[in-house]
Amino acid sequence: MPGRAEPGPPPGTGGMVTAPDPRAARAGASMLRAGGSAVDAAVATAFATGVVEPYMSGLGGGAWLVVREPGAPAATVVCGPIRAPGLARPEMFAPAASAAGTGLYNWPAVRDDANIVGPLSVGVPGAVAALCRAHARFGRLPLAQVLAPAIELAEAGHETNWFASSAICAEARTLRAFPFSAELFLPGGLPLRGPSQGPGDPLVQPRLARVLREIGAGGPDAFYLGRAARAIATAVTGAGGLLSEKDFGGYVADESEVLPVEIGPMRLYGPHATGVISVIEALQLVEAARRRGLDPGARLWARVLSHAFEDRLREVTTSQQGPAPWARLASPGYADEVVADWIAGGHASPAPPGGSTRAGCTSHLSAVDDEGMTVSLTQTVLDLFGSRMVEPETGIVLNDGMMYFDPRPGRVTSVAPGAAGLSAVSPVVLTGPGDAEATLGASGGRRIISAVAQIAARWRDGADLQEAISAPRIHAEGDRLWLDSRDAGAAADLSAAGFDVQVVSEEPTTWHFARPNGIARRGGGAWSPGVDRMKPYGVGLPGG
Repeated sequence: MPGRAEPGPPPGTGGMVTAPDPRAARAGASMLRAGGSAVDAAVATAFATGVVEPYMSGLGGGAWLVVREPGAPAATVVCGPIRAPGLARPEMFAPAASAAGTGLYNWPAVRDDANIVGPLSVGVPGAVAALCRAHARFGRLPLAQVLAPAIELAEAGHETNWFASSAICAEARTLRAFPFSAELFLPGGLPLRGPSQGPGDPLVQPRLARVLREIGAGGPDAFYLGRAARAIATAVTGAGGLLSEKDFGGYVADESEVLPVEIGPMRLYGPHATGVISVIEALQLVEAARRRGLDPGARLWARVLSHAFEDRLREVTTSQQGPAPWARLASPGYADEVVADWIAGGHASPAPPGGSTRAGCTSHLSAVDDEGMTVSLTQTVLDLFGSRMVEPETGIVLNDGMMYFDPRPGRVTSVAPGAAGLSAVSPVVLTGPGDAEATLGASGGRRIISAVAQIAARWRDGADLQEAISAPRIHAEGDRLWLDSRDAGAAADLSAAGFDVQVVSEEPTTWHFARPNGIARRGGGAWSPGVDRMKPYGVGLPGG
C-alpha cells in the first residue's frame, strides 16, 4: 500500500496528523477528536509508532519535538537525545583491523562493531522523558488516555505488514544472535511474515504494554526510576555494557525556546544541535547563491549539500558548554562568504567521498490542532533495530546510540560521559509570507538532512507540500552523489562538476533518499498533508 494523504478539514475543524503508519496516525487523530491538543496527538502517535515499527523508534531510543503555538514569535524545542552512559570514555572502543569506515558518519570501524551492535552500543534513552515533558506542558488530555491506543496495539497485537517483514528479514542474521530479539521477531527461527495469501503474522507485545501502562499511570518517573530502568540496566551490564540505573535516574529532557532562523522570506524553527543546523546551512547557501545570480539547479544543490556535510563532520558538536562556535554555519554572512569563494574559483572540486551512508531508520510524524498549534516530532533507536537487543522483561528494543560518536579520542564528536550524540534528525516548523505554515521532517539517517532542505526550499518557492515531497531529490556527500532517475538528464552535468554520480530509482524497500512527511497551509486555509508516496503505509489523517 503506497503512502497516501487524505484531504484536510476546513480551518478550525479538528487538525491533522501525518505518520509513517496508519495505525499510529489513527491514535493521534483520536486524540484530536477527543479535544486534545496537537501535542496530545503527536505524543499518542509517537508512542503508537514505537509499537507498530519498533525497529525504527520507541521507548528505548531518543525523541525531538518542535512545538509552535499559533502566532508565537518563538517555538518550544523539547529534546530527549540518546546520551552516552556515565561510565563511557573516549577510548572505550578498540579500532578494527580494517581501516574501512562504517556507522552513521562513516567513522573508522571498531572491533566487532561494538558501537553498533550489542551491549556497548546502548546509550541512555531519552524518548520517554521528551514525550512526557512535552505532554506535561502542552497536553490537554490525561497521559493515560494519550497512551491508551499504544497499549492496545501492544497488548492485543497488530498485523505485521510487509514493510516490517522486509525490515526483519534484512536484519535476521544479526537478530538471531540475541535470544530475546529472535523470540520476538523470529519466532520458530523465521521472520514474522507479512500479508500474502492471508493476513500477516501478529506481533503481540504484552511486556511492552505493561511498561506503557506504567508510564501512563506514573509518568516518566515510572520509567526512569522504576522497574523498566532496573531491568534494562541489569540486562545491558550483564551482557557487558555500561548502562546503569544511575544513568536513568539522572536523565532530564532538555526544553528551550528558540527564535526562528530567517532564510530569505522563510523562517525555520528547530533544534540546532541536530541535523537542523546542516539543513539551515544548506538553505542559507542556496539563498546566498540566488542573490548572486547562480542557477539553483542540481549542480548548485550538489555543491551545497556536499559543503554542508563537510562542515558538519568537521565542526558540529552537541556540547552545551557555552555558545556553540558552529552556530555561524546558520548565518547568511557565512553563506555569502562561501558562495563568494566559489565564484572566485576557490574549493572548486568536491571533497573525497565519505563512504556509504546508512539509512532506513528513524520515525517522523507531524500534528496540528484546531487552534493552530503545530508539532514536528522525530524519534529513533538509531540503526534499524538499534543495538539489535530486546530487553526480555520489558520487550523494549534498545538503541545503538553510541554509533553517534566518533570512536577516535580527541575529535569534536568523541565519546564523552553523559554527552548527546550527533543526531541527523531534522524536525522543523516553517513559516512564510501570507501566513504560510508547515511542519516537516523525515526518517532515513543522514539522508534526512538533504531531504528536509530540498523540500523546504521547494515549499518556500510556492510548491504545495505534497508536490515538494514527491519531486525528485539528490543526496550528496563528498564527491558521491545519488540522483533520482527521474532527473537522470542532469547526470552528465553533475559528473562534469566532479561528482561520482549514481542514478538510482527509489522503490518501496530502498533507502536512496529519506522518508519525509509533514502538514502545511497557506493564507490560513485548510491544512494539507504531505507524505512519501513511494514508501508504504505513510498517511495523513484529519482529526475532525
